[in-house]
Amino acid sequence: MLNVKGLVLDQRMLGEQDRSIDVLTAEYGVINIIVKGAAKLSSKTGSATQLFAYSQFSLAERKGRGGARILGSVAPIHIFYGLRSSVTAVALASYMAQAAKMAVLPRSGVPEMLRLLLNSFHHLSERTYPEAHVKAVFELRAAALLGFLPDVVMCRVCGQYLPAELCFFIEDGSFICAEHLEEGELRHYVTMPAGTLLAIRHIVLREPERIFSFKIAPHCEAPLAAFAEQFLRYHIDCELPALGYYRQIVDSLTPT
Repeated sequence: MLNVKGLVLDQRMLGEQDRSIDVLTAEYGVINIIVKGAAKLSSKTGSATQLFAYSQFSLAERKGRGGARILGSVAPIHIFYGLRSSVTAVALASYMAQAAKMAVLPRSGVPEMLRLLLNSFHHLSERTYPEAHVKAVFELRAAALLGFLPDVVMCRVCGQYLPAELCFFIEDGSFICAEHLEEGELRHYVTMPAGTLLAIRHIVLREPERIFSFKIAPHCEAPLAAFAEQFLRYHIDCELPALGYYRQIVDSLTPT
């Protein structure tokens, strides 16, 4: 038996009774697990194997179809019930889970990615920070954990540490003072004030337990959201349907 803690990122029905779930673990990356009889009314695995559940799994050594492991037993650790109280929180959690599933290599140890997702789900569930705040922190920190750390030290042209206005490039993750931007620049960039740069520095450089704890001025929030989303999307290099779904819900709830 393999005993491991993990977070359920995705689930699919197999036939009429069984369920296939993808679980993010610290030691083995994303593991595919088959839950026999999950749809039965008598099943005792329901809550612990549902979407976004963080549970202790005991897996049989023998493997099912496609290399999936067979669930032996499972016990819930945390369910994040608060997510269900907000349709946007569920959609945002789905996007985060999908991003992690697409970016993390199978059988790769990713303890910090699991910790980031658990902390993000906690803040979404408890509403300790606005959803846009949690989303931006997740996106930038996830990109950094995947090896795409933006260069947040200084302007690559003049060495200025904190320009009043700057342009942050999506492709190479560097920034320059806005005054150095050449007319007709073809690279993709986000223009932002100094306060947004400070927030980005905090997110990618601080210790894991502190990354959510910062305040940002209202005029700095939109550039942060734009840069974080575009930066992660570019470096994952794939379309995430859950992001489009989240955007549709947010747009439908935004007053016109």
